[in-house]
Amino acid sequence: MHEFEATAEATRPPTWAHKQRALFDLTADAVDRFVADYTGPDGEPFWPPDDHVGVDGFDDVVEGFYNWPLVYAMGGDERLLDHARRVYEAALERGAETETPFGHPMVVDEFEQCRDWFHLGEGNLYTYNMGLAAPDDDAVVDRAKKFAEFYTADSETGNYDAENRVVRGPMNGSMGPEFCDFSAYEHHPYGADYRWARHGLPWRDLEFDEAADLLDPANEERLFEVLNERCAKGDIPLNLNITSLMTNAYLHTGDDRYREWVTDYLDAWRERTAENGGIIPDNVGRSGEIGEYTDGSWYGGYYGWSWGGWHYIGIGPTVAAENAVLLEGDREYLDFPRSQLDILIENGIEVAEDDVHSTLYIPHKYGGEGDYHYDASGVLTEDDGEVLWRDGWYEFQPHTDDPYAVHLWYMSMRDEDRNRVRRLRDWGEQDWRRVDPRAKTKHGDGHEYAWLAYLDGEFPDYPNRILEATREHVDERLRLFDAEGNEPTTVDEDYLRDRNPAFHKALLQLTMGAPQPVYYGGLVMAQVRHFDARRERPGLPAGVAALVESVTKDGLELTLVNTGARREEVVVQAGAYGEHRFTAVETDGAEHGVDDGVGDSDSASDGEDNSMDALRVRLPAGSRMSIRADLDRFVDDPSYDHPWSETEP
Repeated sequence: MHEFEATAEATRPPTWAHKQRALFDLTADAVDRFVADYTGPDGEPFWPPDDHVGVDGFDDVVEGFYNWPLVYAMGGDERLLDHARRVYEAALERGAETETPFGHPMVVDEFEQCRDWFHLGEGNLYTYNMGLAAPDDDAVVDRAKKFAEFYTADSETGNYDAENRVVRGPMNGSMGPEFCDFSAYEHHPYGADYRWARHGLPWRDLEFDEAADLLDPANEERLFEVLNERCAKGDIPLNLNITSLMTNAYLHTGDDRYREWVTDYLDAWRERTAENGGIIPDNVGRSGEIGEYTDGSWYGGYYGWSWGGWHYIGIGPTVAAENAVLLEGDREYLDFPRSQLDILIENGIEVAEDDVHSTLYIPHKYGGEGDYHYDASGVLTEDDGEVLWRDGWYEFQPHTDDPYAVHLWYMSMRDEDRNRVRRLRDWGEQDWRRVDPRAKTKHGDGHEYAWLAYLDGEFPDYPNRILEATREHVDERLRLFDAEGNEPTTVDEDYLRDRNPAFHKALLQLTMGAPQPVYYGGLVMAQVRHFDARRERPGLPAGVAALVESVTKDGLELTLVNTGARREEVVVQAGAYGEHRFTAVETDGAEHGVDDGVGDSDSASDGEDNSMDALRVRLPAGSRMSIRADLDRFVDDPSYDHPWSETEP
């Protein structure tokens, strides 16, 4: 490990550094109050109630605290990790005591009994964040292995058929895929008043004549029968999120079984996509046959092209390709999600926004003629108001899922992928050089473009603006706590999530040069990660702030500032999991190569590998260091191990 000493003074640290450290401190204090007000004496959530019967909602409870370990792992107070552990254990216990219609609890063996990977992906973000925060915690490691084993070929759950390379149900979990019954009590809580017509089941070959028929309560029983016949078995693209569960287990253990599972399963979906003319099918039978339960149709599956369209379809290919690149180092896997985006772009329609700019409206859904007969807003329509349908594609609108295109560029660092992000820009929406005072959704999206504008040098005040906005988010939650007077006014499955005062996105972007993970089950992918060398814990030391100012295909620029009153040491690791490697480093204008014995390192004399997988930076009080580093990305075996793990006896 190469060592450097900061010599530049920072007697008046930059504003962003003070705001960043203040945000870390405020978040820990806000979570203290959150736990005191909204959980019981032992951290137990107030939901589900004792008499609750159902399968839905456990992921929503976990979303109320899933990111506390992540904020800790970036430099937050240890209280965040302690609270997260306590509330999670209590939530597991409560879930294990909550009945389902199937004669077993909602949570079995510490994992949801049978759910789709849209929701399982959300709930398991906590699992992955704990890997970053506490990889030396035996309970964390044991759960990582146990959860992955639910999906191995020899698992008693029957979730995975290795011969056909299929996950055997759209819903699966610790009890396997057989407990998917859409008509069961509260299994699918929507009923006939839900927007079934917009979910476009392949219903026109049945007794239904119009989409509006699906909204008639008299048809509800038949609707659930159709769902059970066509959508309760077989594989769907969302199941590609399971690759994160397997990658998580690999990062803990280094066991190649998990790596091979990821690539084998991803390859199966790529082959099906090729068989289907380049478009990923949204339903595959247990035999591996496309459209086995939908009369041969490649669309019409659960969470598929007609169900929710690209919003759901794009998740699995993006997440799985990221995981494969991390594990194998081969960015060719990105061709899979790239190809799907390009199909949508090829079928898009340009819409002029003004005399200079036009926005590309891409189709977000595919279905048969007539599947689109419903009222819709925000999408292109015919002159008579009917939803525009063209050669099977419909719901033409601006790209509503920016993270998919952003993640593709972030993993590849290719100019063509960055240009694709620009090509999909919605010129009718907000200026890229603007930060909204409030998050648009529960996962705080909406600022990917503003961050990219900052990296491009077009929005230099972005760090201050996003930190101010995040501070306002926390303050808003604290005002809610005051208004409620120490107890929630409503208690449902979302009550913790809707009050969680921890927001991590700005900290990821600024300290690690990382986008927010795909919210429905992706892992953190980052340029760098920081560790407190003196305390041997993850995250920036107290008082130290970090700002990644540039991310390019060659490397990055990073500034570290010690705003505190004591000397600190920071280990800067190349990649979130040590998967990258520094090939050249420049500190405050002084250049260093790989094998020149830089800084105070003694590695050249003791026979150790002198490659720069991590840097140790000594920061006296009131000092700063600017680092420009070239990166060779995805060249090393990824692991949750901390940098000092290799030197432990």
